[in-house]
Amino acid sequence: MPDPNLYRVERPQEQTVPVLVDVPHAGEWIPADVREEMVIGEKVLRRDLDLYVDRLWSGVTDLGATLIASQVSRYVVDLNRAADDISPETVKGGERILRAGYYQDRGVVWRTTTAKTPVMEKPMSKRAFKKRLDRFYHPYHAALAAEIERVRSEFGYCILLDGHSMPSMGRKGHNDPGRKRAEIVPGDIEGESCDRTLRWLVEEHFRDQGFSVRSNEPYKGGWITRNYGQPLKGVHAIQIEVRRDLYMNERTFKVRPEGMERLAEACVALIPRCKELDEDALRPSRRMRF
Repeated sequence: MPDPNLYRVERPQEQTVPVLVDVPHAGEWIPADVREEMVIGEKVLRRDLDLYVDRLWSGVTDLGATLIASQVSRYVVDLNRAADDISPETVKGGERILRAGYYQDRGVVWRTTTAKTPVMEKPMSKRAFKKRLDRFYHPYHAALAAEIERVRSEFGYCILLDGHSMPSMGRKGHNDPGRKRAEIVPGDIEGESCDRTLRWLVEEHFRDQGFSVRSNEPYKGGWITRNYGQPLKGVHAIQIEVRRDLYMNERTFKVRPEGMERLAEACVALIPRCKELDEDALRPSRRMRF
């Protein structure tokens, strides 16, 4: 049985919409034995996390959708990276497989934060790396894949909303340093991870709610979107980045209640709108069905 601290799955009493929301980066849990291997200071432990994003989407179960959220810190393992995305600075003898949009010095286990602050003192062994993934990474993805298949089996297709948050301004090392970002950034790998009508719906929905929206800029979607988004097989994945200053103070991490309430209402209200989509267009063609 997976450790109950790893993630939580919240299912509705009845799944009435083919929607699954996953939140891989909101968790803060770092087991004591892993914390001992880190040199990162307490003040920066929350800097790169998508804090409170699971709270933004927590109401989806009331509307017939499922939520799966990791409770593990991103500094333990980055669930939005491929398992073989290894930095040689992190794993002794590791061979880097470069992927589009990934930062060069970080992989599925980070050596540094986005501000270049060291996370670990020295590279880990391949054995320790495998143990880290077996313990924290693979159980989450097994659970996520199982939920996707459950929803797809029931409805003929599955919509995966991959929930994230982002700094309000591009930081040094990002693709848009110093630039003010749109409030909502949907990412569909430029149309590859979902039917285009899903992205159009997400854009329209958040604009109707009064937010500025800019798709695929600066984030097109991470590994979760790229890996699970297979429209021809009936799985439509879209990453949804929300700007952190909408709902919290980015320096102190203190929640802004009014902003949190407004954004959470907008996120949850997206669920019933997914029923507006053409189901025939979202289901796989007969020749692609399993």
